[in-house]
Order: sequence, then structure tokens, then C-alpha cells
Amino acid sequence: MLMLIFMLVFGAVTLTVLYVARPREDPVARRLGGAPVHDVRVRQLEAGPGRRLLLPLVRASGRSIGRLLPHNLVSHVNQMLLAADQPWSLQGFLACWALSAGLAIAFAFYTVSTSSSLSPLQSVLFVVTVVGLGAALPYMLLRRKAKSRQKAIMLALPNALDLLVTCVEAGIAVDAAFALVTEKMTGPISETFATYLRQVGLGRPRREALAYIAQRSGLPDLINLSAAVSQSEELGTTMGDVLRLQADELRAARRERAQTAAQRAPVLMTIPLTLCFMPAMGAVVVVPSILNFVHFFGTLSK
Repeated sequence: MLMLIFMLVFGAVTLTVLYVARPREDPVARRLGGAPVHDVRVRQLEAGPGRRLLLPLVRASGRSIGRLLPHNLVSHVNQMLLAADQPWSLQGFLACWALSAGLAIAFAFYTVSTSSSLSPLQSVLFVVTVVGLGAALPYMLLRRKAKSRQKAIMLALPNALDLLVTCVEAGIAVDAAFALVTEKMTGPISETFATYLRQVGLGRPRREALAYIAQRSGLPDLINLSAAVSQSEELGTTMGDVLRLQADELRAARRERAQTAAQRAPVLMTIPLTLCFMPAMGAVVVVPSILNFVHFFGTLSK
């Protein structure tokens, strides 16, 4: 019963923090989309007391925790948040992470202090397991979301480049081709190209906008595309040739990854074969031999 109450409280607090620490509405993006700016201010004033009171507290807590943590760790978490398309703000995620670890520590020590059936070794193992899970769960969820988004972009990027090449060779401007691909495709690749178009709309050069989305996603394929576009602008080559070459390279890389996965499959199949079939084969083949061996020595002793 105590475990159920703790899990319900933990889930409620975590959901509340995640709701409060959502990313703020981007007024620049909304302004580019054509919405009046004053609507954002009206929505902020009409927000509930929980959002208006708890959000500054969460941000202040996140900033304090960020100062205590190593700078490399905070930068890594920020990069993963960008790769995951910022499901939370950095301060909100750090506050949620600290809250999860704190609740896990409190629950572990409370359970150990109130339970008399656990040995010292079991108590230590229980505390280490619960605290480790509570501290690692937010990071694991964020890492999984970032990896899944990067994988989705990596799988859709060759098809998007093929469509870009077709549009550019048909006489459409490069930015108009990006807009068409953004409209026709769905998923993270469409969101990434929409970010590129917003950056171009703000006045950034094309290669800087591509470098921005490549750095934001952390995907090597987009980084290579950004470098190729930058080099083509310096050398004066056409954008269609660069995009076609990059599409060919990405298709070749995707084919190589598929072949590597197919070659790795037999190695991975040995694990279930070893765990499932080897004990049965040992019981059928080895055990009768051992029994016959024991019986033979038993007859010799008589």
C-alpha cells in the first residue's frame, strides 16, 4: 500500500513539473506565422496561478542545479534537448531530474528505515537500485527521445533530398523547394526543414541556417550536408549538383547500414540460441552420459 501511494505521488508530482516546465511559446515563430503579438501576452496573463507561480520557481531551481552540475554535463543535456526538439526547457528538465532523484532517495531511505526484514546487504542493494533508477530515468527517457528523432531524420533525409533535387531541377528556387518538401513530408524531417525556413526568414544566410539545424539535430548526415552546401557556395557550384551528390551518398550509406545490420543478425541470434537451446541439448546429451558414467563406476565398486 505504501508503494502504491508513493508511486501515485511521484507520478502526480512528475506530471505537474513537466506541465509547468514546458517550453515557452516562441513569440518570434508566432510572429512569423502571422499571429498577433499581443495574444501571447494575453495568454500569459490569463494563465493559471500554478503556471504563473510555479514556473519562476522551477526555472530558478533549474538554474541553481545547473550551476552545481559540471558544465560538460549541462551542455550535453542541452544538446540532447535540442536533438529531441526541446520537449522541456533546460531549467525544467534539470528541476525534474533533481526532483526524481530526491524522491527516489527519500523513498529508499524511508523504506529501509521502516523495514526490519532487510539485511544490511539487502538494504544497501535496495537503496542503490532505487536511487539509480530514480536518477537515471529522466536522462534515459530524454536520450531515447533524442535518438528516435535522429533516427527518423536519418531515414527520411535521402527521400527528402531526392524531392529537393527534383524541385530544384524543375526550376523552383532552393528555399521554395525546402518549403515544398516541408509541406509534403511529415515527421521530424519536416519540422527540421521548417526550422531552417524560419531561420532564413529571420535573415540568416542559407549555409548558416543549415549549420544551425545540423548542430541542433546533432546528426552527421545533416552536418555533412551543411558542409557540402557551404563549400558549394564558396566554389560556385550549382545547388542541384550538390543535393544530388548528397542524396546518392546518403542512399549508399543507408544501404551499407542495412547490410551491416543483416550481417550482425546471425551474431545476435546466437544469444537466444545459447540461452534457450543449449540447456535443453545439455540435458539431453550430457546428463545421460554422466548417469552412465556414475553407474559404470558404481558397478566397479561392487
